[in-house]
Parts: sequence; structure tokens; C-alpha cells
Amino acid sequence: MKKILLTSILALGLFMANSASAQWNDLLLNSGNQSNAQLSTNKAATIKWDKTEYDFGNIKQGNPQKVEYTFENTGDKPILINKAEASCGCTKLTYDQKPILPGQKGSISTVFDAKELGLFQKSITVFMSLDAPYDVYELKLTGTVVK
Repeated sequence: MKKILLTSILALGLFMANSASAQWNDLLLNSGNQSNAQLSTNKAATIKWDKTEYDFGNIKQGNPQKVEYTFENTGDKPILINKAEASCGCTKLTYDQKPILPGQKGSISTVFDAKELGLFQKSITVFMSLDAPYDVYELKLTGTVVK
């Protein structure tokens, strides 16, 4: 009796796994966009950055530089910037605290203090309420501080 029950449970599990796999494959093949296919809904939270890297070139020491990184909500869901972190204290950040609705633009503003002489490479890590795995972005700042 135990052997029959165990065999039945295994068969049911295999059937469910094959059914889900077939459903996923069906969705991928018929979605028209295999990389953004989703099982649960046709709606997705997506963004398009205007620019993710900025090179200041040579900047004078003690002359703070401001950059604004902008993006557009190109998806069907509101987006929220959960958190943004700079790689060091020399870069101050401000960003939109309210949800960015589909079709709207959002931004992250940075001010680099330019106190230390020499080449610099800084980054800003942005955590957003998007559909994983595209919910963390890295923005970059580069340049050289001169006298």
C-alpha cells in the first residue's frame, strides 16, 4: 500500500512539474520577447537610463561637480527608488522619493566634492522596485582632479 501511495505521489509531482515547464515554454515561445517573459502577469516594471556613466575629464580641485542621472519608467507599473548608496563620502546623493509612474521620468542627482587630487572612479548603487533581476543598477563617475 505504501509503495502504491509513494508511486502515485511521485507521478503527480512529475505531472505538475512537466505541466509548469510546458506552460513556461509556451509563454516564452509566444511572448514575442523571450527575455522579459513572465508567468504571473503581462505587466512589468522596466526603466531606460539616459546615461549610466559620466566622465568629468579634468576638474579643478575644490570645485564640486554635479551630475544628474535620469531614467524613464518604460514599463506598466510604478517604480520606487528604495535606496541609493555612493561608494564614498565624497559623493552626496539626492533622488526621487515618490513613485515614478509609467511614462514619467525620475532622477538621481550627485555632487562630487573634488577635494582629493588625482584620478577618481566612483560608483552609485541604486536599488529599485523593479522585477528581479533588474532591480539593482550601478552608476559611475570618473575623472581627474587637478590643481
